[in-house]
Amino acid sequence: MIFKVYLMRRGGRRLKPVEVMSGPAYVGDLRTVTGQCKELSYKVAELVSTSVTSARLLPPLYEPVLTGIAPQAMVLRGFERMKEPEGYYSVVQEWHCEIV
Repeated sequence: MIFKVYLMRRGGRRLKPVEVMSGPAYVGDLRTVTGQCKELSYKVAELVSTSVTSARLLPPLYEPVLTGIAPQAMVLRGFERMKEPEGYYSVVQEWHCEIV
């Protein structure tokens, strides 16, 4: 399903609603997949382009949880993996998703 997605956090810190809605929006196909690493499985939400390449538009949202829903929108919360020179770490990320 095609959604317009706004990021609600930057570096794990919550943005003000006006910053969220005036910030960049990403339009694509919202999908959820299950991954596996050794014996552990995990869920991932991905926003991919609608073109033939299906390139990721945003970093994956790990272990997404539906935290809010309305007739034309929903909010997903999960973890985003970030890379720094010292290595990887995870921060909380939220997606405000509107049906296009």
